Order: sequence, then structure tokens, then C-alpha cells
Amino acid sequence: MAAAGAAVAALSDGKAWVTVLGTVLGGVGGAFAPTLLERFRARDDAQAAAEKAAELVPEVGGAAALLHPARGVVPFTGRERELTELLAWCEDAEAGRVRLVTGPGGVGKSRLAAELARRLGTGWEALEVADHSEAEALERWRAMSSGRVLVIVDYAETRTGLAGLLREVAGDAGRRVRVLLLARSAGEWWQQLGAESVRVRQMVAAAGAEGMELAEQLQADVLDEEVVAAAVPYFADALKVAAPDRFEVVLGEGRQRILDLHAAALVAVLRSARPGARPGGVVVRVEEVLEEVLGHERRFWVQSARARELMQGPFGLSEKAVRQSVAAATLLGAADREQAAEVAGRVPDGVASVRVADWLHELYPPEDDREWLGRLRPDRLAELHVTRELSGSAALLEACLENLDARQGRRALVTLARAAQELEAAAQILQRLLPQVADEVGELTASRETLVALYEVLPYPSLILTEAHVLLAQRLLGSVPADADNAERARWLSALGTHLSELGRAAEALSVTQEAVTIYRELAQLYPDRYRPDLAGSLSNLGVWFSELGRAAEALPVTQEAVAIRRELAQSYPDRYRPDLAASLSNLGVRFSKLGRAAEALPADQEAVAIRRELAQLYPDRYRPDLATSLSNLGVHFSKLGRAAEALPADQEAVAIRRELAQSYPDRYRPDLATSLSNLGIRFSELGRAAEALPVTQEAVAIYRELAQSYPDRYRPDLATSLSNLGIHFSKLGRAAEALPVTQEAVAIYRELAQLYPDRYRPDLAASLSNLGVWFSELGRAAEALPVTQEAVAIYRELAQSYPDRYRPDLATSLSNLGIRFSELGRAAEAARIQEEVKRVRDA
Repeated sequence: MAAAGAAVAALSDGKAWVTVLGTVLGGVGGAFAPTLLERFRARDDAQAAAEKAAELVPEVGGAAALLHPARGVVPFTGRERELTELLAWCEDAEAGRVRLVTGPGGVGKSRLAAELARRLGTGWEALEVADHSEAEALERWRAMSSGRVLVIVDYAETRTGLAGLLREVAGDAGRRVRVLLLARSAGEWWQQLGAESVRVRQMVAAAGAEGMELAEQLQADVLDEEVVAAAVPYFADALKVAAPDRFEVVLGEGRQRILDLHAAALVAVLRSARPGARPGGVVVRVEEVLEEVLGHERRFWVQSARARELMQGPFGLSEKAVRQSVAAATLLGAADREQAAEVAGRVPDGVASVRVADWLHELYPPEDDREWLGRLRPDRLAELHVTRELSGSAALLEACLENLDARQGRRALVTLARAAQELEAAAQILQRLLPQVADEVGELTASRETLVALYEVLPYPSLILTEAHVLLAQRLLGSVPADADNAERARWLSALGTHLSELGRAAEALSVTQEAVTIYRELAQLYPDRYRPDLAGSLSNLGVWFSELGRAAEALPVTQEAVAIRRELAQSYPDRYRPDLAASLSNLGVRFSKLGRAAEALPADQEAVAIRRELAQLYPDRYRPDLATSLSNLGVHFSKLGRAAEALPADQEAVAIRRELAQSYPDRYRPDLATSLSNLGIRFSELGRAAEALPVTQEAVAIYRELAQSYPDRYRPDLATSLSNLGIHFSKLGRAAEALPVTQEAVAIYRELAQLYPDRYRPDLAASLSNLGVWFSELGRAAEALPVTQEAVAIYRELAQSYPDRYRPDLATSLSNLGIRFSELGRAAEAARIQEEVKRVRDA
């Protein structure tokens, strides 16, 4: 056991499993570094001695450390169901070897893993794998131990060596090995693992498409108020102060993350312990607690720096420099004392001093023996602090992102990318930095790994970071090694196509995706088990790009092929591929609908809704957005079949889901909300409820107008559509004077788009022109109505020649309008001729 414990210490990174390691390191002696808990204690003792010498009486030293999962200040609670499931998985000899636990920062992934390690029975040992140690971690462990092992990999989405580790695990015959992966989401990285060797693919498939997803809130029978109240005495005991008898916690809307609840309890204790605090006068708002804990931590840094006399004399650090030094150390880290001093010197008005380096070293003990500087924890607190400091100082930002070695560059970019998942300011920093970073390091092997890790952890979807996704995919595609297999090239071609489409560049997306499909088709013929999932994904995307370019007839067969492949895969691996099947079914419904085949679109989308509703019940955070998409499509299909009453509840449910999502993640979901609002307006209008249609459509227009200002290529088409709809609703309310200008704006946008992409936007232009003619007519301006109606007829006439089934009804309608226009102008002969043509078109 002693040797095994040594292996843990040597390989540890991220969170330390002190509840296990404390019992296995005793016999190692001085050959290995102490546990993280011992480092914490040594840091606290040193800090106390320094403060005493300086006669300082701080409020509290290092409050944030009490929230670290390694401390375990508050007993484990609220995840008993997940813990029981993981314990059963470890003990079941027939269970799969890999489990994935996902969830946003602060929901308790690390604490769950630590508790699992603590509660495993005799004979089990825990190994947390350090970054870049994936390939040799298991082999080194085997050399020291023959027992059962729980391998824990945190930040799994950023690990470039993860596939190698899983291959080692798959080849481990006769040993009891379990691998627990922790990540914020199961994205592209997880799908790529599923395309590995047969044995790795089987392990990944057995773990499911999403693994175990931790919801932001704890289990339903554990109330947030109870969690806060139960944690207060433990934090009071840790701080050696009396627990407050009374306090108030304002939770805000919805359930809260466990980190925020524990931070609220900690803040309540800290406030109550202040001199002169009024009994019962403490009111804590959960939405503000991380900021307040960070405020305590900042005061702790200043007090600590003063105790070390780092803020005295002409070259002493300012309070701002102290804050920035911690941010730089957290962002970049350092491999040794000299590099730590260099990091300290990057701070404007900072000092490149070993004294500052030593202070940073003791402030947060490093958790990996190959690192000399640790980092502020918990992660969300670190991300908040780093983002604030970099956003507030262009000089610090520039200094922290230049002349970095490969390790520092990877750590910095991945830290910012993780921060960008919740902090818009971090996303804006990345958007500015990535062009420079990619130009400098995109071709280098080590830096390529950094960019891969960064790509995996960037929040997706994200309006702010769409261009960053394109840039990274382009650089990664361009830096595929010459000796790499074609699958690597196909991966980045497919990714690039996805992101180009999000920028409204469907023609470019089509080209690169076609190349990806060609490669995957060839690979799938040679290795069907491995590459048919990738082929299906690229075919599904290809259908979307064809559709966006107005080539619906070409979009249909590739989408049908994708559905066929994914249906077969879902039969063999339902947990892994039913989500993909639902996505392709939803796309298939859209393809049928755009070809005027709504009766065939409906059952495809109904099946997609059924799958996604079931998934959303199990994994709401992951699948409610997809459910909303399918519900929105379902409303469209019902509408096209003349079943508006059945369409309405589907659209209303989609709006409800997307409104909630947009409140929490506006960068990701406001565009989707606008789409559903626009659809809901159409449903109300179809049911004769124009007064209800108007406000939701106006809200959609407002959102799209704002989006189109920032991202014109992507959102001007949507703005034009919603403006056109708004004109219709105004008209139905008898407000033609208000319908006219919004429709004119829609026509202007569509005219410009139709010049660039005629196949895609000429039908929309014709529809808006036709509406514009009606509004002119309603205002008594028949002379102005005539030319726009004639233009609409000309476009529809051409479209009906190419696609008669789809566009002849529209041609008949526009011709009928044209006849009315001629009549209004007293041109009866021309009106009669047009009406005869209307009859011929409708009878054909």
C-alpha cells in the first residue's frame, strides 16, 4: 500500500483524494511529496506565524480553501443516489470499465469522486492521473500494485492522451480497473473516443452517450435552504467562531449549485463573525456569494503580502499588483522557482523576485509535484478572478499571453476557455486572442495539442466564439501531420463545416463537408464499425448545408442515409446513438417539409420529439434544448398540414423552454428563442389570434435586430423573416401603415441576399414582394403595388418551372394578386387575362 500511495502522489494532479491517501502515504518517508492536506496545514501554520510576527489580525485567512473538495469541511450530501450507483459499478465484475460524470463547474463532480474513493472497500486504491501522464499512468501503477484501482481523470475533455489510457485499460486482462472521467460536458471529445479501437469504442458505448450528468441542483428531496443551514456549523467550526443563530439566505430563481450553497453558508458565518455584527441581521444573496468569497480572498492576499513585507519600500507591491500576481500565477503556473519569479515579473508594476515567487508558492500549494505554483480554488472562483483581472488590464493581458512555453500556453488558454463557458468577458478575451495565438503556434506539434484541448473546452454553441471555433478548426485542419490517417483530416473538415455554417457561410461549409463525407465513406467501407457513426454525422450536416443553400432535393437523400445508419446503430447501442438518431430524424422532417412533403415530415419529427422528451427527462440540462428544437419543427409540420390547433401547444412549449434557457445562457439561446417566438406568432395568426401574434413577433424582431447588428451574415436572413411576419400581423389587425415599412425593410434585405444566394433567398424575396404589393393596395397606392407584384410573379413563374409541385400554388396566389392590382388600376382586360392564367395553373 505504501508504494501504491507513492504512485498516487507522484501522478496526482487537480484535486487530491486525501481521504484515501492519508492512510497510504505513511510508510513512504521523504521520497515523495506530502499530501495536499498536509500542504494546506503547512501553509496555514506559516501564514499564522507570519501574521503574528507582523501583529496582523485578519478577518480570516484563505476562506476559499474551505470550499476545496479536498478539505471536505462539510460532510458529503445530496448525491447519494449517484454515489450508490458508482459504488455498485465499481463492485460489479461484469460492469463496463469506464464511467463519465459531467456537469458544469460547482455541481460537485470532484467531491463525488473523492467520496467514491473514500467509501470503496478494502483492496481498492485510487489513482488520479496527471495531465500528460495518461499514457504511462496505469503501467507505473501496475509496477507498484496488484490491487483493484479506481483511475480518476479530471478535466477529461482537455486530455489529449486519454485514448491511450483507455487502450491500456482495455488491454488489462484479469485486473479490476475502473476509470472515472470527470468533465463539464460530453462533446466532440467524447464522440471521438467512441471512434477509437473496437475495445475502446465498446467501453465508451457502455458508458452511454452522456454518462452520468449531474444536474446543477441536488436531488429533489434535499432543499437548498437545508443544505445552507446544515453547512453553517461546519464552516463555523473550521473558522473557530460561533455559528450564527439566525441569518437569511436569498436563493433567487431555481435550484442552486452545491458550491454556491456552501459559499453562501461560508459567507453567512464570515459576516456573523465580524465585530459589531447584529444578531439576525445577516442577509446573504446566493448570486453574490462567489464575489464576496473572492473579496475575502483578496484581503487575505494583501495581509499575507504585508506580513512578508512585500508591500513595503519604493519597490513594494501595490494591492493591485498583489491581485494581478495571483491571477498570473493561477493562469500560467510555473515549473520551478525561477519560472515563478518570471511569472511574477509579468505583472505591470510587479517584481520578478524569488521572494514573490516563494510567497505565491506558499499561498496556494501546488497539487502536482511537477508544478511549482498552485492555483486558486475552487475553479469557478479562479476563473472569475483571472477573467476580472485580465479584462481590467490590457497590459496584464498582453504580458500573460506572450512568450509562453507550451505548458503555460495550454494552461492559460484552457483556463480561459473553461471560464468562457459562464463568463462573457472571458469569451471576449479569447475572441481577441485566438488569431494571434493561432498564427504564432498553430503549426507546432506541442501547440497543436494545446489548440485541440482549447477547441474541446470552448463553450458551444456561442455567438461570441463562433469565429474562434472557425479559426481553431482551420488551424487544426491545416496542421494535421502529413503522416496522420485520413480520419484526422475528416474530423477537422467536418468541424470546420459546422462552424462555417454558423457564420452564414453555407457554400464554404458544403465544400469542406463534402470532402469529409468522401473520406468517411471510404473509411466506413474498410472499417464499418469504427467509421459509420462519423459518416452518418457528416451526411447529416451535408443535408443541412444543402438545405441552407436552397438545394432541398439534394439534401433529402443524404439525410435519409444518415437516418438509416443511425437507426441501425441505435438498435445495437441505444444509449450511445439514440440522441444522434433523434437529431437526424429532426433534420429529415425539415428536409421533407422544405420539399412540400409535410405529411412525411410529421412522423419523422414526432419520433424525434418522443426520443428527445425521454432523454430530457433523464438529462434535462443536456437535452431540453434539443427537445425545444424538435417541438419547434413539429409546430411547423402541423401548420403546413393545416393543423394549427395542434401546432400551437408544441410552439408554446418550445418558447417556454427556450425562454428559460435564454435567461441563463443568453449568448447560446437567444437566437433559438427568437426563432420560436417567430413561429409562435405565425401559429397565433393562423388561428385568427392576430392580437396575440403581434407582441411575440415584435419580441422576435427585437432580438434578431440586435443579433444582426453584431453578426450580420448569420442573422440578417432571420431578421428579414421576422420582419415579413410582423408585416402580416400588422395587416391582419388593419394596421397596413405599420405593415408597410417593416415589409419594405424585409424586401431590401432579401433582395441583397438573393443576389448572393439566389437558390436560397429568391423564394423569400418573392413572398415579401407579394406581401408588399398587398400592403400598398390596402393603403390605396395601387400604382406602387403593381411593379412589386409583377416582380413576385416573375420569380414564382421561374421557380414553378423548376419545382412545380412546390411553387405552383404560390404562383397562382401571386397571379391572383396581380389580377387584382390590374383591376384596381382600371385595366380590366389585363386583369381578365391574368385570371385565366390563374385557372390554368390551378387546374394543372
